[in-house]
Amino acid sequence: MALTALSRACADDVLEVLPDAMDTIRLGMRSQLDNRLSVPQFRCLNYIDHSPGASVGAVAAFLGVTMPTASAMVDRLARAGHVLASSSAADRRRSTLHISASGKTLLEQVRAETRHELASRLARRPAEDLRAIRDGLAALRRALA
Repeated sequence: MALTALSRACADDVLEVLPDAMDTIRLGMRSQLDNRLSVPQFRCLNYIDHSPGASVGAVAAFLGVTMPTASAMVDRLARAGHVLASSSAADRRRSTLHISASGKTLLEQVRAETRHELASRLARRPAEDLRAIRDGLAALRRALA
């Protein structure tokens, strides 16, 4: 498939805007996390929530960290009662990870608080901008699916 000038310009726009969007989300999250979670722990918990039964190796790959780093993070989350780790039925050396009820509650609280912070910033924009943002994000979701 040939790249067009429009597809390259669109890719440039995505690469320019998404880091700013992620920084805004990360800042909002940091203000909500307090001492409950670090941002990497939040990302780990969020990944496990979206990938029940994931392994520590999958967590490491997702976070872009070493296995020992991911293992230590999962251990801390498990000791805090946010993650349940059990031996895999297929391979006893492999743990399967699931979010606990307290982990789910914490994750939902942080998401809600971060969503509120982001919505407060977006509320300053006119309705037509908000509709355009939603339409653009829906198109991006379809394009990347």
